[in-house]
Amino acid sequence: MAQVTLTDVNKVYPSRHGPVHAVEDLNLTVEDGEFVALLGPSGCGKTSTLRMIVGLEAITSGTVAFDGQPMNDLSPEQRNVAMAFETYALYPTFTIADNLGFPLDVRNVDKVERKRRIDAVAKMLRIEHLLGSRPRQLSGGEQQRVSLGRALIREPAAFILDEVMSHLDAHLKFQMLFELRRIHQSVGRTTIYVTHDQMEALALSDRVAVMSNARLQQFGTRDELYDRPANRFVADFIGEPPTNFLEAQVDGADGAMALAVDGTDLRFQPDPERLAAIRRDGLKRVSIGIRPQNISVHPGPDKAALTARVVLDEFLGEQSIVTVASGDAQIRLTAPPEFQVAPGEDVTFHYRPSDVMVFDPQTEVFVA
Repeated sequence: MAQVTLTDVNKVYPSRHGPVHAVEDLNLTVEDGEFVALLGPSGCGKTSTLRMIVGLEAITSGTVAFDGQPMNDLSPEQRNVAMAFETYALYPTFTIADNLGFPLDVRNVDKVERKRRIDAVAKMLRIEHLLGSRPRQLSGGEQQRVSLGRALIREPAAFILDEVMSHLDAHLKFQMLFELRRIHQSVGRTTIYVTHDQMEALALSDRVAVMSNARLQQFGTRDELYDRPANRFVADFIGEPPTNFLEAQVDGADGAMALAVDGTDLRFQPDPERLAAIRRDGLKRVSIGIRPQNISVHPGPDKAALTARVVLDEFLGEQSIVTVASGDAQIRLTAPPEFQVAPGEDVTFHYRPSDVMVFDPQTEVFVA
C-alpha cells in the first residue's frame, strides 16, 4: 500500500486556440489504505489527475509521490499501480481464469503462485464458478468483477478506478457499490475512484475531492461536504434533490436580523452562528442555501415556519418532492409519501435556522 501525494500539480494541454489548463495547482494527499473519490462534472480535470497519478500523462509541473518518493519520471509499470476502466477490456478468447491471470503471466509469476492468486481473487469477488467461462457468457456485472479482479491480482500499491460503474444499470450499480466497499475493506488497498456520480462517491469513499474548472474545490468527508460546503458549487453538486438557492437582503440588526428573499414575502431566520458571521463580514446581501431534506411539512419546537403556494407535488415512492413558490422564488422540499397537496394550495413548511447556509453573493464562498 502507499500514501499518494500530489503537490502543486498542473496539467496543460496545447491546442490551436492556446494552452488548456486541465488541472491547476492541485494539492492532495490520499492516506495509506484510504478510499478517496475524485468527483466532478465532465471536463473538471479528474481523469487527467488520475492519468498523471498512474503515469499515463506527463505532469506539466508539480510532483506526484508515493510514500514520499517522487514518481514523475517513472513509467506506469514502475509505479506498481493497478487500474480498472469503465470498459471491461477483457480478452474475449481467454477464459476468466486466464483473464485474471494475465497480469501475472507477463511478470513470469510461477504456476503455483498464479493459481493461488487467481483462486483467492475469484473467491473474494464470488466468481469461482465462472473461471472456466468466456467473457461473452457473463453478465455486465460479472464482467466488471473480472475487470476489477485483474487489477487486484497484481497486489498493487494503489488501486485506481476510472468510472467503473458508468455502464451498469441501476440495480447492478447498487450491487457493485456494496461489492466495492466490501472488497476495499478486505484488501485495504489505497484506492482512488474517479466518478461524476455523487451517490457513488459518497457511498464508497472515506473522503471525497470535489473538482470543478480544473481546480480542487473541497476535500473532505461526506459530512463536511454536506454540512459545510466550501462554496456554492459544492453545495449545489452534493446532495439530491439539489440545494435551493435564494438571493436575499440582510434586513434588521442583531437578534432581529432576517434574510428577506428577493421578490417574495419570505424571511428566513438565521441562527446565532450565521448572524455572527454576517455581522463579521459586514454583508448587506447574501445567497441562502437550504437543502430540500432540511425543509419539512412537520413543525418542531426548534423550527421556524414560512408559507408558500404549491406548484408541483412529485410522488417518488419513499417520499414526495414538493415545489412551492412565493413571488419570483421557487423552493423544493421533501414530504412523506402520504402527504397530498394540490397545485395552487398554500402550504406551511418548517426549517431549522441552523440549516440555513449563507454564501457571499460575490465570491460564492461559504460564510456559515
